[in-house]
Amino acid sequence: MEIEEDIYANVEEISVKGCDDLAAGYETLHQSPKAGTRLNHENQNCQPYKLATVSLGLLCVLLLTTVIGLSVPYDDDYTHYLLTANHTTEKKELQTSYENLTKEKEQLERERDQLLISYNSLAKERDQSQTHNINLTRERDGLQRKISEQEKKISEELGCCPDGWRRFGSSCYYFSTESKTWTESRADCIRGGADLVIINSREEQLFLNKMGKDVHFWIGLTDSEMEGFWKWVDGTTSTTTFWRRGEPNNTDREEDCVVFNRFIDLSWDWQIIPSWNDQPCSVSTQWVCESRPK
Repeated sequence: MEIEEDIYANVEEISVKGCDDLAAGYETLHQSPKAGTRLNHENQNCQPYKLATVSLGLLCVLLLTTVIGLSVPYDDDYTHYLLTANHTTEKKELQTSYENLTKEKEQLERERDQLLISYNSLAKERDQSQTHNINLTRERDGLQRKISEQEKKISEELGCCPDGWRRFGSSCYYFSTESKTWTESRADCIRGGADLVIINSREEQLFLNKMGKDVHFWIGLTDSEMEGFWKWVDGTTSTTTFWRRGEPNNTDREEDCVVFNRFIDLSWDWQIIPSWNDQPCSVSTQWVCESRPK
């Protein structure tokens, strides 16, 4: 008891009248640690508020800890969810791109195969055309050789054509450069041992058609003895004819002799060869003589 009395005798008595004085009393206690501090009964009214404040603080700390503890796994799960969703979307996009590229690849392969088929077909046709052309060239060369050989044989048998004359088949042809009537032209041919040309075939007509553009000459065909009854100068009748359209028309009833009118360019199509036209025998024009073998 004496010790307690001494302690209390040495303790400085501090009166705390309210909650606001609690802090002041706490500071006084720490400023005089050796002396000690005694709080009077007035601070008892603040104890419940102090306990409530401390409890509330502890509760806040506990709630904050709980929230933090719960939020961390939630954030991790949400982040994992987002990553998983993004990965799934990217995977689907890549899968779609892959499928599209696969389809494009298959389409390109089909087109390539079609092009290869077309190329092989064209190559085959080209080879066949080349072979055909080679065969035609060989045939042409063979025919040309035969023609040359026949012409040489004919020339050897019949002799060469006189100067200024042209050979076709077994005949020689002379194309005049001056103009005369049909009768005068025939007389000139006869003096040269020939007569006006007699056309007996399409080949001979083509040969005469190739003599040039704007060519007009007498041929040995006339109906002067009987109108409409055409005869060659050798007395034979005309079986192969090449009259121009609308001919013969015997204009003014005086056209009894035949002229070869070659005044269009037929080099592009030798099938267009009709060129005969009846004219008055008194017309002056060029002529063609034909010398046939005896």
